[in-house]
Amino acid sequence: MGAKAERVFEEIAREILRGDLPARSPLPPERVFAERFGVSRIIVRQAVHRLAELGLVRVKQGETTQVLDPENATDLRLLALFYRLAPEDAPGGPSLADMVEKQYLQGLSMVSVAARRASPESLRRLQRLVEAYDVGEHRDASLEKFEESFWRTLAKVGHNRIFVMEVAWWYEVLLERPAPSELSQVERRATLTFYRELARRLYEGDGPVEYYLGVIQPILDRLFSRRS
Repeated sequence: MGAKAERVFEEIAREILRGDLPARSPLPPERVFAERFGVSRIIVRQAVHRLAELGLVRVKQGETTQVLDPENATDLRLLALFYRLAPEDAPGGPSLADMVEKQYLQGLSMVSVAARRASPESLRRLQRLVEAYDVGEHRDASLEKFEESFWRTLAKVGHNRIFVMEVAWWYEVLLERPAPSELSQVERRATLTFYRELARRLYEGDGPVEYYLGVIQPILDRLFSRRS
């Protein structure tokens, strides 16, 4: 699909995900989108076919194209669209808070797996990774890059290949999403203290799962308090 069709696809997908084009409503005709985006109907048709592939619309010959409920879609590629396109308050699908919650709870699973399956040598390697960044051996690396290295390493030492692939996926699709203010305001020193303590507890078998859960719980509470 060309760049023009991709742009049209993303704009329509964004409107479906945020509920501006509600489920079970007819999708506007091709000519409407063609005029709106300044493209040909062929370009719009390409974009609509992509929407249909992902389960966001239903196309039937001779019938009006219908918008489908994103929550009923089964194509996993749609999750990447949610992460990239959906706003914080998207009524038609996961909000940014839902996405962050999913990441943190996935992290909880990864900590649990590493605590059960990782060798002492690999957990010591995780500790050294934190120590090296903490003392400034990698001053050229951003905190975000360090965190990515930490979670990639944690996934590998837990020997769960699905987690390894999911972490790689996270950091690819999240590049375009800014962190929520509750997370971006966390101080660098507090973040490093968390990783240092988590690595220590993993290595020493000192309740790493309980520690991780205790840290993320108030963050998630603040994140979801805005919805109440």
